[in-house]
Amino acid sequence: MITEKLETYINALASDEALALKNVLTEVEKFAVETPSSALLLSIVADEISADSITVAAATAYAYIPYNQLNTVIDSGVLGDEINGILKGIVKIPEFNLDKLKVQTENYIKLLVTLSGDVRSIIILLAQHLLKIRNLNSLPDDEALKTATEVQLVYSPIAHRIGLYKVKTEMEEICLKYFEYDTYRSIADKLQIKKAERDKYISEFIEPLKKKFAEMGMNVSIKGRPKSIASIRTKMKKQGVDVDGIYDLFAIRVIIDSKPEDEKADCWRVYSIVTEKYKPNPYRLRDWITVPKPSGYESLHTTVIGPGGRWIEVQIRTKRMDEVAEKGLAAHWKYKNGTDGKEGGNIFSKIREAIETPDKNDSTVKKALYSNEIYIFTPNGDLIKMHQGDTVLDFAFTIHSQIGSKCIGAQVNNKFASIKNVLQNGDTVKILTANNQKPSAEWIKIANSQRVKTRIRHIVTSMENRLADIGKDIVKQKLQQIDVDYNDVSVNKLVKFFEMDSAVQLYQNIGEGKIEPTKIKHAFSEKEPDDKPVAETKPVEHSVYQDELSTSDSNLLVIDNLNTIDFQFAKCCNPMPGDKIFAFVTASSGTKIHRTDCPNAANIVTRYPYRVVNAVWKQNSESKTFNAKISIDGVYQPGASGSITKLISETYRIHIRSFNFSETDNGRFSVTVVVLLNSKSQQDFLVEKLRSIKFVEKVSVEKE
Repeated sequence: MITEKLETYINALASDEALALKNVLTEVEKFAVETPSSALLLSIVADEISADSITVAAATAYAYIPYNQLNTVIDSGVLGDEINGILKGIVKIPEFNLDKLKVQTENYIKLLVTLSGDVRSIIILLAQHLLKIRNLNSLPDDEALKTATEVQLVYSPIAHRIGLYKVKTEMEEICLKYFEYDTYRSIADKLQIKKAERDKYISEFIEPLKKKFAEMGMNVSIKGRPKSIASIRTKMKKQGVDVDGIYDLFAIRVIIDSKPEDEKADCWRVYSIVTEKYKPNPYRLRDWITVPKPSGYESLHTTVIGPGGRWIEVQIRTKRMDEVAEKGLAAHWKYKNGTDGKEGGNIFSKIREAIETPDKNDSTVKKALYSNEIYIFTPNGDLIKMHQGDTVLDFAFTIHSQIGSKCIGAQVNNKFASIKNVLQNGDTVKILTANNQKPSAEWIKIANSQRVKTRIRHIVTSMENRLADIGKDIVKQKLQQIDVDYNDVSVNKLVKFFEMDSAVQLYQNIGEGKIEPTKIKHAFSEKEPDDKPVAETKPVEHSVYQDELSTSDSNLLVIDNLNTIDFQFAKCCNPMPGDKIFAFVTASSGTKIHRTDCPNAANIVTRYPYRVVNAVWKQNSESKTFNAKISIDGVYQPGASGSITKLISETYRIHIRSFNFSETDNGRFSVTVVVLLNSKSQQDFLVEKLRSIKFVEKVSVEKE
């Protein structure tokens, strides 16, 4: 079936290439299902684009193997690594979001080029979309709109950039006809009317040139090339005129039958003959023969004044140069688009080189697509340009510094990933945040982007400075309370007492809560206590789990002449073991326990000082923080990791030390999370809440 359609192509190949292709076709035929488009797609790749034998083999597999079996065939490895690589590059391409595509066209083009991984994947994709656009009228309306939009914004520009001029022109013409039918029809009709006039003018222009070339014994063909309707439409928009106002509706192309060693000399000889007959515009000479374009395009272009005073563009090239340009192995897109192509041009010129030299090894072909840029999808479908090596943390800060500062990880392609996870081109990333998360100096090592490193360093420094200012004020207040002067002597005594390296470190530790301010007075006691205070770690503040604890919880001890344990925890601030607290005796609801930094604290103390009672947590083994490793198992569903981290870190403000999420092939997941806890009661409460999640089936815990 397939072999018959490729017989002519195979017979034209060298014996080793033909044998290799036949072997591939033998494997393909085991899975092949022929559709009306199979042979057409293959014809475009083999005949119209003139791709190499490996590309034709990969296109054959893609055209004849059902799409839902393609991954199975790739995984089996029967087609070989090189063809598998081409096919993988095709199946990687995601569905385009048309709304996002319209505003981020260039990013989508770069994503497609880099994500495909192999030049030849793009060739097959272009052939596929050329076939679809040719049959646009047979598609349902929504699919036709999607196809035309993708071709107009992505595939036609790519065809232009890699030099597939005929493919690009046909795509543009069909898209113009689809989106602007009346304009297309008007231009086409006027071109048809002017055809006789145009043909007459071309004959008048080239006749004296033909005689001169014949006299000199040069084998030269001359033809007029009408501009495409899409190109004319672009000029109409640019110049603000209708089709009657466009004078250069065609160009003259002079093609020389020349030996390789005589090509340059023959082109310049033709140039001399043309410019002797017709006066040239010296500012419109384009010499891409002496120095070919980076894309490999070779030609001489000049603009001369023809009969009737009309400017005519003349292109001079040899048969070889013309074949290269016509077959698409030259990307002369930069001068058309008015850009030097410093960024994208390098990529696409390398693509052209890889297509021109299909005998290069696989690694070289892949290098032709190398780019330092990667493109990451947000959950909303936006594309963010990043760089190879960038991490989840880099991405979070790229979105916004506030998001980066609160980042605890991400869902990458619906799987949990830590802030250290290195992103891959085409990943979809949803950043997970927690209000109690703060940047640290360690983050500077995690970030890959120098800009993000600088931003983190600035935030960390600002935080340290703020903490130092707070700590300094606390030291001044405490020294004043114990009647000690604030000066270098007293500060140095504190630095030595708390075993700090500097006054700044002392202030930062006090400001951060690592040193209890009440212990400052011990540094100035006549006799220091046996157990000299050391820097302590303050538990991370948590929230609402205490709402559901018994009102007679033994963690709390209220002092200062209040002989009742009938209390409740205030919902406005949700105090927890380790928080600084006070008790407030209400008129009707008994005693409420508030944090000292409660938003209502200032108002309560000012208005009802006689109802405020000092309170502290009972000092027992449960008042010390500890790490607990919690194991969670359940049935996987999208967003599972995010739901768990949100419950722990955001809802109950419990500090996550580490988080590991894994998904199994049977639709289940497991999580191992290490958290910092204040008490056994807090641990039991968290376990209970995790078990209440609908997709969680098992929760176990062990103290580290």
